[in-house]
Amino acid sequence: MSSDLTIGEQVVLLALDEETGILREAPLRVSLAVAAAALLELSFSEHMQSHPERTPREWLLALREQALDTAYQGLSEEGLVRKQGRRVLGVFGSVTYQVTGLSELVVLRGRLAVVLVQGQEADERTAALITVLHHAGLQAVMPQVTEERLSGVAEGQGSVAALGDAIRTTVAALTARSVGLPSAVEASGVASEVGRLASLRPKWEGVGGCCGSDVIVGSSCRA
Repeated sequence: MSSDLTIGEQVVLLALDEETGILREAPLRVSLAVAAAALLELSFSEHMQSHPERTPREWLLALREQALDTAYQGLSEEGLVRKQGRRVLGVFGSVTYQVTGLSELVVLRGRLAVVLVQGQEADERTAALITVLHHAGLQAVMPQVTEERLSGVAEGQGSVAALGDAIRTTVAALTARSVGLPSAVEASGVASEVGRLASLRPKWEGVGGCCGSDVIVGSSCRA
């Protein structure tokens, strides 16, 4: 089934603690990684092309919450997580996502281990997933390997790695609160595209060779 999951859905599944149902990494970093995955899939979106003045960093900020919600919804529909509300003082307080697709999680972790630990060359799908995780700083969801190994995989991804650079600068920008976001109308248009593409679930067609040298690449980056 992992071949049918979006990169964003894979990021969330890897980031969830299978015992507590909460993210093992900072939600900010997870949401940025998922937003980056969505941008990979939306590079040919007519709506985005109509706003060329907006940078990848600005779109990451504008889309991160919608992209994360869409990833959770996709995993729920696939039966891989179960949404649960926790009562606090008699009312619903926080929400957890219990991992029900443990076998799928094992498969995903195995794919990462084969590349990062055993040194097998990564296919385009796995390499893109590792690149997004690495640049978002989601170290806890990957096997513990050297920075050199992670960088080696990420640097070989060209334009995808360039989008990864935008993730890092976005973390800094959020802290400084110095980035102008796309307007609500612009962001909502792209957010609707995120949901539409998730429902269509197009298959991955590759990253490096099909989309030129733009910062955002790959119109159907399914892993």
